Amino acid sequence: MDIIKLLSDAVANQIAAGEVVQRPASVVKELLENSVDAGATNIQLIVKDAGRTLIQVIDNGKGMSFNDARMCFERHATSKLQSADDLTRLTTKGFRGEAMASIAAIAHVELKTKRAEEPNGTLVLVEGSQVKAHEVVPTQDGTSVSVKNLFFNVPARRNFLKSDNVEMTHIEEEFYRVALIHHDLAFTLYHNGKALLQLDPTNFKQRIIHIFGNHFKEKLYPIEQDTEFMKITGYIAKPENAKKRKSEQYMFINHRYVRHNLLNYAVETAYSELIPQGYRPAYFIEIEIDPSAIDVNVSPTKVEVKLQDEKLMFGFLNAAVKKSLGTMSLTPQLDFDVEGALAPPPPMPADHTVVAPAIKINPNYNPFDSVPARSSHGSSGFGGNNGSWKDRGQMGGWEDFLKGLNTETTEHCEGLQLETCPAQPVHEMDTKLEVPETLEFFVAQNKYIFFKINDQAFIVDIPNARERILYDRYMLALDNAPVNVQQSLFPETITLTPAQADLVDSLKDDFHKLGYDLEKIDNTHFAVNGTPGDGEESNTQAIIENAVEAFKTNQFLYRADKHRNMAISMARQKKGRYDVPKSETEVRAFLQDLFACACPGTSPSEKNILHIVGNDELNRYFG
Repeated sequence: MDIIKLLSDAVANQIAAGEVVQRPASVVKELLENSVDAGATNIQLIVKDAGRTLIQVIDNGKGMSFNDARMCFERHATSKLQSADDLTRLTTKGFRGEAMASIAAIAHVELKTKRAEEPNGTLVLVEGSQVKAHEVVPTQDGTSVSVKNLFFNVPARRNFLKSDNVEMTHIEEEFYRVALIHHDLAFTLYHNGKALLQLDPTNFKQRIIHIFGNHFKEKLYPIEQDTEFMKITGYIAKPENAKKRKSEQYMFINHRYVRHNLLNYAVETAYSELIPQGYRPAYFIEIEIDPSAIDVNVSPTKVEVKLQDEKLMFGFLNAAVKKSLGTMSLTPQLDFDVEGALAPPPPMPADHTVVAPAIKINPNYNPFDSVPARSSHGSSGFGGNNGSWKDRGQMGGWEDFLKGLNTETTEHCEGLQLETCPAQPVHEMDTKLEVPETLEFFVAQNKYIFFKINDQAFIVDIPNARERILYDRYMLALDNAPVNVQQSLFPETITLTPAQADLVDSLKDDFHKLGYDLEKIDNTHFAVNGTPGDGEESNTQAIIENAVEAFKTNQFLYRADKHRNMAISMARQKKGRYDVPKSETEVRAFLQDLFACACPGTSPSEKNILHIVGNDELNRYFG
């Protein structure tokens, strides 16, 4: 008995939908790209409930005929390919003819379209691949596609969707990718009846600023390289604006957003000596090459691509970025300007006698007779804020010693198991540590505090300790003891993406408890009427922006508790934004704050804070 059979169109379309439509943002991508290919100059994206209820794209493109409107829902039906040879010179966004059929297989789709030369348009209704209507109707020029009840017949897929905030973030990202590279077109984004972004036709730089905010105006440097093989244009951001997450990295090839690890690496290596390890630069780069040198027919989403000569493109792109950085005097430059240099010494007199230098040796010198400098508190050898420990720390002589210590951290938790704390304090003392009135210490590498309590030596990691102190302080503030707000005489304005702005608006009361008085101006701008009264506030824009992104990540990956998520998100952003304690008063206050915490030995990110340098460890180190 034969067992191999052809799948029905409905099943085949659902399988294809599984590849093309992974979430509401996938529908947005396909519909926006169709509008661009249709020659539209004005495109509207209307979304309800982060795409669960409605995704609608309205454009003023060339529209479709009565038969084409029905035909576009068939699998592999396309107007963009005539033969296999056309795959080697693609200039359109879509070409597979899978998008509309895949979307219609898992949603209720309403298509209205009209060509300018025809008196009436066409309506097509499709539900789960079943055509319910195909008729002539009056409608405006262009095309309107409404996708309702996404995944209505695939409940398992619908259950895998994340929160509205997460799904809307993905939708916005797809919107940005199309709107950025097609800056000569007008775009509008609506969510739940509210206009989030209205973009008029403009140049590339202005489109970047309109989407990501006015603070990008001072961050961007142009990049340009024109060769016979490829043309590179766009903008890169200043190194000081690099972030730990890979956001605001946009690479376009022939007006198509692409992901390519080698090209991304070409940009990042150009910044390698300018930004800390683990940070990522922002860039918006467009590459134009011969269509035959790129293969976009790699995946259904058409984001991953293959390049004919990757090494050549890597070299050109890397050189272009370095050139831009060098032009802006951001990379070290050789300076041969001798103006203002020290003049050479005058020539020696002719009668001057040259005497060889003599070396004097004291045969009675014994280095062990010297007594180390004592601090003002009478300590010897171990420290004091002006003793030999401080000198060693400043000279970096402890670097090799630090490498030999057992200071491995456990970073796998990334701050989500916030309720955990070692059962025994890491310093293994029976009583709680107290800072003595006379403290012997030194600070090494602006990161570690070495100090002594009761003839025992300790090391504290300052950034990890700062994170623990801030986290405990913020948890207390969110519960019942808000941070004092210092009102601003001239309020600052910060700019966020629409999704970030919605989240900040929902967390506004919590931000106020942490010392930030934020007032919403419009869909993307907030006035900062007050900041924490500690006098140490710096870049409010970066702190709020990074904290919101960390909050979304924790919420998405781990569904972290709101207050704990808020506290650790803010603590992580601010732990490195304070001056390093160096005086005895500052160090004592810092250690007192640390020892008052519930878990002084471990940071909220599950990293070690406190280490005891025991006799056994010293003996092992020195053999």
